[in-house]
Amino acid sequence: MKASSFEKFDYALRPAKNMERKMFCETLGRLSRVAPLSSYRYVGFGAIGFHDFCLFHQRLGIRDMCSIEENTDAKKRVSFNIPYSCIKMRWGESHDVLPTLPWTKRTIIWLDYDKPLNSRKLEDIALVSGILRSGSALIVTVPADPGEVDANADMAEKRLSDLRSRVGKNIPTGVTGKDLVQWGMATVCRRIIVDQIEKTLNDRSAPLEEGKKLRYNQLFNFHYADRTKMLSVGGLIVNARDKASLGPKHFKDLDYFRPEAEPYLIETPILTLREIRYLDERLPRLAPDVRHPKWIPEIERKRYGKVYRYFPSFSEVET
Repeated sequence: MKASSFEKFDYALRPAKNMERKMFCETLGRLSRVAPLSSYRYVGFGAIGFHDFCLFHQRLGIRDMCSIEENTDAKKRVSFNIPYSCIKMRWGESHDVLPTLPWTKRTIIWLDYDKPLNSRKLEDIALVSGILRSGSALIVTVPADPGEVDANADMAEKRLSDLRSRVGKNIPTGVTGKDLVQWGMATVCRRIIVDQIEKTLNDRSAPLEEGKKLRYNQLFNFHYADRTKMLSVGGLIVNARDKASLGPKHFKDLDYFRPEAEPYLIETPILTLREIRYLDERLPRLAPDVRHPKWIPEIERKRYGKVYRYFPSFSEVET
């Protein structure tokens, strides 16, 4: 039996992941202009922590929740850790479970994969894109680390070959192995995912009249690296009516709003608790004439200024 990712590390202690969840939640809360959030369903991969489920239930008021878990050997442990009675478990791989779910409700679905993008995951994305109701949100997270940097020129071709073996002909035209270094893998994976969503929606909308056609409106394009490079891309699937209810500038005030290819890099500042308290007292506006101690690195101060509202508060509690 292969170990699940929750058996390797604690998702609650990954600061960038923690901030990402809060950014998702803040943004998705604005869907209340489409329909009451209590009328939505949430589908995700709760593992044993159910961190996203807790956040979305507490802050968005969603009560219809479904967690998909493929590790049936951990059934007793996962079931013991379900935090709310409104969370229903579906056991099996997402590829098998997703087609069996009802899709009449508007849904927020987060396909939070712990393994790299492949054709099976693209099938999940196509399935969901082809069935989600207008006003729904789809988010996809995948590891996007190109591996160790190697001066050997053959590494570029190997990266491209490995990606091709996973996603087949879905690699965009013109992509080479040299495009896959650093955050390049995440950039290409985003294109592959978005292409799959848009192609599915185009096919789905072809017979519909203009006002009922469904479009993909990207909200998120996150890059972050708690342990490895990760990509999260997602947005709304909406018809003209639901898009109009949100308005043209409904998300533009969010610093991390990314409707195009430009990513938002979630960087975790390296600061002590005392330094964080010092900066909190001077936020949200840091006056340009304020003199900060030189021993607080400027780069860490600026990183914290970008994410302080979402930055996790970890502490040790003795009981």
